Amino acid sequence: MISLLIKSLLIFLISLLAVHAAMPAFLRKAKSRGMVARDMYKPGKPFVPTMGGLVMIAAVFLGLVAALFFVPTVVPLFIFYFIVFSFGLYGLADDLLGFKKSNGKVLVLFFVALPIALITTDTNLSLIFFNMELGTFYALVFAPLYVMIVANLINMYEGYNGLGLGLSLIILIFAVVKLALRSDMGNVVYLMPLLGVMFGMLPYNSFPAMALLGNVGTFMLGAGVGVFLVLAGMEFFGVIILFPHIVNFLMWIIWCIRRLPHIKFARVNGDGTIRPPNWLSMKYLVTKLFRLTEPQAVLVCYAITTFFGIIGLILG
Repeated sequence: MISLLIKSLLIFLISLLAVHAAMPAFLRKAKSRGMVARDMYKPGKPFVPTMGGLVMIAAVFLGLVAALFFVPTVVPLFIFYFIVFSFGLYGLADDLLGFKKSNGKVLVLFFVALPIALITTDTNLSLIFFNMELGTFYALVFAPLYVMIVANLINMYEGYNGLGLGLSLIILIFAVVKLALRSDMGNVVYLMPLLGVMFGMLPYNSFPAMALLGNVGTFMLGAGVGVFLVLAGMEFFGVIILFPHIVNFLMWIIWCIRRLPHIKFARVNGDGTIRPPNWLSMKYLVTKLFRLTEPQAVLVCYAITTFFGIIGLILG
């Protein structure tokens, strides 16, 4: 057990250091090639390198190379990250081509998540008061649907510096704590490459961001969270801690039903506080209720997810 922990930490460190080694060159290249987007909540709306998720994918790959030497059974690990990379590739295509049709998106992402059936061994769905054995339906339908939904929820709950990355990190940290409370740490090795790149990227993506993740990064993170929750048998815990993300999605549904104008960014007041166009997303709701700057709004969103993480530890 101690040996596996040390090896897991080495994989974590290799992935983390790979991000720090690659980011300076990526930032220079992204700026010179015009891979930038406006940071809408800063004075002057400066251009910031985007698609930083590409560096995360490369760093995870190096972590997986290290895993070849440290982890005795790498096939499930590689299937895990095949799904993660596939979602990241979809996000990259979305960044470059700007997909519009949501129906096709759902179908594509379901099939992208389908390889999870190869590593799903526990087909029992555990709820608070009872369990359900779903068998093949779990592996071929429920699990890929769960991953697809989680990835989309995390992709949608983005928009401020460090928001999507920080929230995903909070979710995974609480998931690890939940496993530790259950004395079931065997699956944590799956997370080491991903957690390494997330901690490595956090200083670059937090306010004031030096790099934005792009859809390539947020879809990658969402897939990692979704697949891990399924493999660890923490589907119900995931519903609890992702409750703010679910509410954010329901707000988007209301936005669509009411046919309100699509406004991607809020305005910024002279004192740096955000003036949202409405309350129909979590990032707008917190700035509607309180007069907050971007980093303050991010911290409030972190606190909300942390609260539901605590509830998840108790109930999930």
